[in-house]
Amino acid sequence: MLYLIGLGLSWKDLSLKALEVLNKCDEVYLENYTSVSDFSVEQLSRLIGKKIVSLNRKQTEEEMPFFKNAHVKDVALLVFGDPLAATTHFEILQIARKKKIETKIVHAPSIFTAVAETGLSLYRFGKVASIPLPEKGFAPESFFDILAENQKIDAHTLFLLEINVEAKKHLTVSQAIDILLEINKKRKSNLFGEQTLCVGCARLGAENSVIKAGTAAELHNFNFGEPPFVLIVPAKLNHKEQEYLKQV
Repeated sequence: MLYLIGLGLSWKDLSLKALEVLNKCDEVYLENYTSVSDFSVEQLSRLIGKKIVSLNRKQTEEEMPFFKNAHVKDVALLVFGDPLAATTHFEILQIARKKKIETKIVHAPSIFTAVAETGLSLYRFGKVASIPLPEKGFAPESFFDILAENQKIDAHTLFLLEINVEAKKHLTVSQAIDILLEINKKRKSNLFGEQTLCVGCARLGAENSVIKAGTAAELHNFNFGEPPFVLIVPAKLNHKEQEYLKQV
């Protein structure tokens, strides 16, 4: 059996169900490139009493060592947040079915529900977009198109800000705002400006989480501390959302 197990958003999110499964697993792997956490692999290894093999992007998406013995052993793949929040993990499930390997999912808290802490209704979020770290010769703008699409249907936009664990780099809220402002200027659009209402979040789900609402200019100058970060550009707020955001 191959188990895909969610670690949630912080140290205490690991469920009793997850611990029960891990207790019987022969091999444990950790997909360790999509997020950062408030605990180390060593801490987690001590908790479950087993060695954890940390995997980078290539190992997770191409080499897939967790398949090798899954026909004859119980193997776990640990994932930050919820196991099915990323398309990579759906591909792993599809490959497992082709290999006739049984699979089970152990769900956990995810950023996609934790954003409700902002007071914005989950039912009003549209498509989710990721803003990547800027690189030379790589300047996608598809996330801005998603913002435009969501605004047209009066839906909030959640931007996930990229983390490169291996390079120890992350996109900050300030950098994300700069990128959106630059694209807006380039396109001569009125979609995103310094006075656009935004909500910035850091480390949602952790005890030291931060939620800050304000204009893009105000959030640009705010120190959110350590990642992970998300940036939300709300659509038109309803009465309850307006009242709640005044408090954050």
